[in-house]
Amino acid sequence: MQHQKTLICRQFWLIAFFILSVASVHAQQAARQPLVNVQNEAAIQNIRRTYQQINALNLTAERFKYESSGCVQDGVVTYFFSGKKILKIVESGSIGDGSWVHEFYYDAGKLIFCLESLVGGPANGPVTKTQYRVYLKQGSVIRALHDSNKISATDSKATELMQAGTRIYAAYTTKDFVSALCN
Repeated sequence: MQHQKTLICRQFWLIAFFILSVASVHAQQAARQPLVNVQNEAAIQNIRRTYQQINALNLTAERFKYESSGCVQDGVVTYFFSGKKILKIVESGSIGDGSWVHEFYYDAGKLIFCLESLVGGPANGPVTKTQYRVYLKQGSVIRALHDSNKISATDSKATELMQAGTRIYAAYTTKDFVSALCN
């Protein structure tokens, strides 16, 4: 009888240890997964509304061309205004077998959204299409999406787009698009 109680006690502690181990591993995995930030989700919804509003407006456009060997062929920058405020900038170009379109959206002069669409591939091979979307809040990336809504880490691509959007906004006064986008 004593042997049976000892065996049951050992089994109890073994099961308890197993349950605690599994719970600990689960808690560690949950801690590694990013929590949905309610404020960021609200900011992203606001950015989406602003994006739709900007694209629904009848904006005034100013278009400029630029080129730089090794950087861009047939470069075009179009600034879209409401009054004297820049709300949207579209920059496009090509080099080699690839082309791109960048769209930058602004609210009160602050970059809030970047959209990059890339098309390219070898002359004899399949065409590849890639898209990046970057949402910004107060000058910081709050979400970066790559292609089919796959969330990518806030990496150098998101930083690159954010910096390009800031530089091209400032380049309106100088019209030096090569310095803003090729360096």
